[in-house]
Amino acid sequence: MLDTPVSMLVEIGAVAIIILLVSYIYFKICYSYWNKRGIPTLKPTAPFGNFSDSILSGKNPGYEMAKLYKAFDGHTVGGVYTFGTPSLLLRHPDVIKDILVKDFDNFYSRGRIFDEEAEPLDAHLFSLSGLKWKNLRVKFTPLFTTLKMKMMFGVVVECGKNLQNCLQKPASKGETIEIKDYLARYTTDVISSYAFGIECNCLKNPDAEFRNWGRKVFEPNIKQRITSMLHVVCPWLVYVLKLSLFPKDVSNYFRRMVRETVEYREKNNVQRQDFMQLMIQLKNKTLVMDEGEDLKHLQKDADNLKSTTPFGK
Repeated sequence: MLDTPVSMLVEIGAVAIIILLVSYIYFKICYSYWNKRGIPTLKPTAPFGNFSDSILSGKNPGYEMAKLYKAFDGHTVGGVYTFGTPSLLLRHPDVIKDILVKDFDNFYSRGRIFDEEAEPLDAHLFSLSGLKWKNLRVKFTPLFTTLKMKMMFGVVVECGKNLQNCLQKPASKGETIEIKDYLARYTTDVISSYAFGIECNCLKNPDAEFRNWGRKVFEPNIKQRITSMLHVVCPWLVYVLKLSLFPKDVSNYFRRMVRETVEYREKNNVQRQDFMQLMIQLKNKTLVMDEGEDLKHLQKDADNLKSTTPFGK
């Protein structure tokens, strides 16, 4: 009876040693990827690679990426690791252009794995990949022509005038203000008016409902951090567990708001020069194509998309 606890401890210790040994060998092999290919790299920290600060402390990955970018000064590319996954950091504009344009057919798959039926907001243009990205990209191209951007620019100008009026009072008194807050409210007004067709007036009302819900998207929480890590470490698990970076209540709010806006405009024949109106026209297949320069641009863009493999096959 006395030997049982001792034998259990020995077995647990042996298992722990095996796990540590396997982990050491695994990361040793993973972290030799760039050295074997003659690509300059920095010493990673197992198991987090070169992004331990952003993973452990929640630091914005952009700051860490900027630090890595400067560390490879003098090189056209650099090799980094996210956990055990190697990634290539591009520094030279010509190399970036080759990958995004000339050799795009080899680098088109850059999206994430997710279940868009479980969370439709995940299926946006920056997350999609392959054929789904191509189809959505072709549909969205007519929305971003020069003429249509000019047509909607009035919305941005109007929000700029509101910002000017909002700043006149503290400026006349020589007050010190938190400019980040004002610009955040201005940006929220532009997005709500330009993209959603809603006048939320955040400059006048800092606690507007639209702004409060928008803030929740960027509020850090443990679930989002875990989901972000799983996207890199084990993307298939994100799909199986139906995880999303969007909180469910936030998703429900914005989806309901868009649905109600579309229904109201279609029912009352409301026309407005904003992105939402173009999306409604695209949905109803009533979008008018621009002529002249924009039509040439669209044709060139469509030809480029068709010529990239495997889309063109």
